[in-house]
Amino acid sequence: MIRTVLGNIKEDALGITLPHEHICCYSEYVFQMAGNKYLDKNDLVIISSTYLRELKEKYGLNTFVDCTPINIGRDIEMLKKVSEQSSVNIICSTGFYYTDEPVLYNTSTEQLCEYMIADVRTANAGIIKCAVKNETISNFQEKLLRACAKTHLYLGIPIVLHTNAENKNAFKALEILFLEGVKPNTVTVGHLSDTDDLEYVKQIASYGCYIGLDRLYEKNSAEYITKKTNGILELCRAGYEDQILLSHDAQFFNGFEAEPKICKQPRFSYCFDYILPKLHHSLSDKLMIINPMRMLTCK
Repeated sequence: MIRTVLGNIKEDALGITLPHEHICCYSEYVFQMAGNKYLDKNDLVIISSTYLRELKEKYGLNTFVDCTPINIGRDIEMLKKVSEQSSVNIICSTGFYYTDEPVLYNTSTEQLCEYMIADVRTANAGIIKCAVKNETISNFQEKLLRACAKTHLYLGIPIVLHTNAENKNAFKALEILFLEGVKPNTVTVGHLSDTDDLEYVKQIASYGCYIGLDRLYEKNSAEYITKKTNGILELCRAGYEDQILLSHDAQFFNGFEAEPKICKQPRFSYCFDYILPKLHHSLSDKLMIINPMRMLTCK
């Protein structure tokens, strides 16, 4: 069974899936101070549910994995409303972003694990999000990695890693997870589409992890589209087509921009419009249906 914000579903009910997206990321502290001047959640629900419903009708989108960590704006009640009004399954995450949180400095790895286990049960979270950013992983981020590993081993739900493809910090993050007993096929290494160094991506794939090609940008040039498509095909030729996940890392609202505003149509349709038509339909089905299902079930 797959955990969604509206309850558990069977794996064959997932269908076409975007495995790494966001409804919104924002500061709960600023929202408490500024309210609708900062973010109108009612408008956000209407806009996001309307657009997801359009994607369902046009492209068959059936499941949306919201990878927003707890500390940058995950809002379960809002996600439930969006899922109900759009008829799209939404899978939410537990876990933390890489930014230091003072309240967690003195919290032990074991206590963090207990918090996340309780959160998964309350929110019915389907993934564990963990983020590392700098080349050198801090003691704080190492603690988060170990807590996520322990949570995964207890609950059996997959880990999605936010990594920095430029400084290649995924190697160290994976080393920590593996030392804790996490199996490679239960981890997705995110944001690998941020690099053109396919040898690095292949190295990550050789461990057996899922490859998160999950940052497709709204660039319509033939050069960009060809580069992204050829990269997918090269990874397939190298034997990693069962591990590729395609998504955008887009969102309706980014509360960390200089002038945050709700975007009515984020780039969630980009892969359907520009990448998948360049691929054989059997490969498209594998990237958008089979691989996300295997990732979410830790297969």
